[in-house]
Parts: sequence; C-alpha cells; structure tokens
Amino acid sequence: MADFEFTPDQKAAIESPLNLVITACPGSGKTSIVVEKIRREIEELNSYQGVIGITFTVKASNELRQRCKQDGLNIKSSFFGTIDHFCLSEIIYPFISRLYGPSNNTLECKLYKDVDGDMLTSLPNLIDIENRLLAEHYKNYERDLKSLYAGGVILLESTGILAGRILDESKACRNYIRAKYVSIYLDEYQDSSEPQHKMFLKLLEMGLSGVAVGDIQQSIYAWRGSDPQYIQELIDNPNLFEHHIVDINHRCHPSITNYANRLIEEDCPIQSVDELRVQQWNVTGDQLMVAEQLNTVIAKVLEDKGVSSFSQVAILVRANRSLDFLKSKITLPYRIYSDDPLSLINTTVSKIMGGLISYRLDSNVLISEILDMTVQYQSFTRVKKANIRSLVRSLRLCKEDELEQAIINVTEILLGDDFTGSETAALAAVLEDQNHLKQYRPIDDNEVQIMTLHKAKGLEFEIVFHLDLYDWVFPRRVFTGNFNEEIFSDWSQELNLHYVGITRAKECCVLVSSTQRINSSGETKQGFKSQFMTLPGLDGLYS
Repeated sequence: MADFEFTPDQKAAIESPLNLVITACPGSGKTSIVVEKIRREIEELNSYQGVIGITFTVKASNELRQRCKQDGLNIKSSFFGTIDHFCLSEIIYPFISRLYGPSNNTLECKLYKDVDGDMLTSLPNLIDIENRLLAEHYKNYERDLKSLYAGGVILLESTGILAGRILDESKACRNYIRAKYVSIYLDEYQDSSEPQHKMFLKLLEMGLSGVAVGDIQQSIYAWRGSDPQYIQELIDNPNLFEHHIVDINHRCHPSITNYANRLIEEDCPIQSVDELRVQQWNVTGDQLMVAEQLNTVIAKVLEDKGVSSFSQVAILVRANRSLDFLKSKITLPYRIYSDDPLSLINTTVSKIMGGLISYRLDSNVLISEILDMTVQYQSFTRVKKANIRSLVRSLRLCKEDELEQAIINVTEILLGDDFTGSETAALAAVLEDQNHLKQYRPIDDNEVQIMTLHKAKGLEFEIVFHLDLYDWVFPRRVFTGNFNEEIFSDWSQELNLHYVGITRAKECCVLVSSTQRINSSGETKQGFKSQFMTLPGLDGLYS
C-alpha cells in the first residue's frame, strides 16, 4: 500500500486495465507505479496465478519482490527476476526438449566466451560487440544451438531467441505460461534487445496483459544489443498499447530537472526556481588537481547543503581510467566501484565466486539471490536446492584462512565446472586486497561513492560530481585528420549517459572540467569543455 498520494498521471497508469507502455522520466516514481499495479492485480488472482515482474538487474528484482510482498501479500505464484532468469527457469529448462528432443546431460548456461570454439561454427563472434544474435536469423544459428544443447550447454546470449522459439513450437509451454501467469511487467524496456522485444509481444499474443516501462533518454546499453526503437514501436502502436507519460521528476531539485531536460530539448518549458543547483566548475590544472581539490570542495558542499553523510555524495566518471586519478589524490574516506580481478574475467565461475564473496561479507545478501544468480547457469532439483542453501550458509561460519577453498568448493558444487588458473588466481587476489573486498561489503555512511556513469544507473545521491567533461573524451570524438572537424562516435548514447549522470543528483550536481587534461598516452594537453556543457538552451540554468 502506497504511503503517499499518487499524482493524476500516476493514478491513470495504475488504474488502467489495458496493455500499457509507460514512459517515465528519472525520479518519477515508476517503481512505485509498478508495485501498486502488481499488488492490486495479485490481490484479485486465484492462489495458483501470478504475474511476471522482469527487471534489468538481480538487485532491482529483489527490491521489486520485497516491495510487492509488503504487509504479508502472498506473491509465491509470481515471478520476479531478470529476463535471462525468466527465459531459462520458466521456458528453456523445462521445455527445450520439446524443441530439440531429450538430452541425457544436465543443462548449463554459458557465455559465448566460455564455450569450446569447436562447438561454434555458424554463430558470429559474439566477443565482437558489433555482432549480436537476432530472432529473425534463428535458422542461421539453429545447427550450433542444437549442437550446444546436445553437449549440455545453453548459450546465455541466445536465451531470448530460444525462449521465443519454444513459445512458437511448444503448445505445452504456452499452456503452462497461460495457466500460471496473467500478465508481464517489463522494466527498463529501452534496454531490451530484439529477441526480448519479440518474446514480450509473443506473451501478449498468448493472452497475457503487458506493461512496459522505460525512458528513451536513459538508453545507454546499445553495445549490449539494446535498442530504444523497441519501446518506440510500442508507443507507435496505439491499437495494442495505451501510452502513459509520467514526466514529473520528484527526485531532483527543479533546477537540476530544468538543466537535464534542456539537454534533450533546447527550448522545452522549464520550472521557475529560486536557486540554481547545477554548477559548471572549471579547475585550473589537470585531472589530478581536480581530484585533489575535491577533498576540500566535497566537505564544503556537504556543509552548505546540510548533508550529513559522505555516502550521499557520488563522484561519477566516464571511464575506469579516471578512477586511478581519484585513488591517487582523494584523502576523504571513499569506496570505488570498479572492475576487480574477478569481474574483469567475467566468466560464469567468476560471477558466482563474486556473489559468494558478497554473501560472506554482506548480511543483506540473501541465499535466494545466490540461487537466482546460479539458476541462470544451471538447472536444479528441489533436493539439490536445499543442499545448496546449506552449503552457501556455511560460508558465513568458516574461518578467514579457509574462505578461499570454501568458495571454490561451493562454486564447484553449484556449477560442476573445473576452474582455470586465472579464476582461482583472481579469487585469491580479491580476498587478499582490502580495496577489492570493500566493494563486497555493506555501504559505509562515512564513504564517498565513486563509480562510472554506467554503474550509477538506477541509483540516487544527494550530491553528484560529474567528471570527465572534456572535448574528445565525453562525448568521444573521432579523429578525421582535421582537429576542427567534430565527428562523434555515438552522440545520442553518450548524451543519454550524461543525462543519466545528472539525474542521479537530488540536491546538487557539479559538472567538472579543467584547463588541462592527461590523455590516454599520459601526455598533458590543453583542456576544453565538453560539447555537452555548451549546448544551446543551457544558458542561465547553471552557476
């Protein structure tokens, strides 16, 4: 039950019984809308029926599940998880034998990079981000996907395609989904890929109702195959979807909202404000001087804005390289969210190991989260799930000097894999480095939060310092041989990323550049402001 009054736009979206596409700006309360709709719907269902709640991350799905079950609401027949988790657990694992025949192997989901190259002959090289699998080209991939299945492997990058194909071919699967679920809610729809989009439409064709929620201006994952054209297709189909716009930002100070909106539309209406909370700060010196001065400036801004906790301050950067500048000069207590040795490997094994470290160090991490993560890669019986719960729970009891081997043992049982030397070495490196381990611990109120703009998606802070706003750097320019010719590698995606960064700030956003910058070769160059800081329409909206 909501503990606040919904706006008319929010109420209209909540009360509509039709298929919806909801475009919601940052801070508009979209999660509250989805929670209220789901809770109202579940209260009217039979005990054996539920809804499908799909979010972009495991963390977001856990939050959605917890908010929906408040006040003891029974949500046991509903699904909450990522799109890959749904495809695997509800469609692929139980029904792929209807598509490819029975298999004697326990199925395991693997990333393309983890699969033996001899098993891949017709698939494009998916390590190259320019390549992606499309549902419309299924016949081109069918031989390899069948061969992988025969060897006990489901390719993670193919889950959307396989799920859609199974829905097409298996009447039993369609009957199961229709009997169990009445509707699907899909958040962050602007980050959907072509196979995921087509699967969503298939579920609606089968009789489920659908709610798609997203924001084209927050599309920042094109390199993963996401494309905002798919949410636009829903908007452009009024015969199937009722479009609701929820565009009041309740998170940010109005001056921050004004600035962010003018990035997208230079002459859009703006709210009247008494104070400007967006600042453009140009530091004399380079990125190292920026980092050094932040020590003094952050403390002053905290005092001026009446913010008591360092954890409500975020320093956002465009690329991981900038984190090194900050580490060398920041003297305030801080936490950097960067790629540690395990996350850099980015294999199935390393992801599970990272999840187990989180469980060990953070009491807020639940065993169910480890199971949700693992089910993406392995199918389990009910008995094995019970055994796994006991094994994972033991990690919080073992001694420090036994932890590395305990994590290896549990991971082997979870995945049944042999590990490479690089994975065990990465695990040891993380466990031996307190800076790496800090990322796995609960947030400390006495630490400034430092991360890339991509990692900030979905988060909010009282105060944001947005760094790396230089010509050539952000937006990234392509050198054509003429320094005066401004050609950008992906203007729209980078502008969206800039927009996401600014709208993480609730009370104050400081946009930082400097008179000099150290380039990727370590050379000091003259620093010029990012083109994003001089867009038409921004004059008078910052101090």
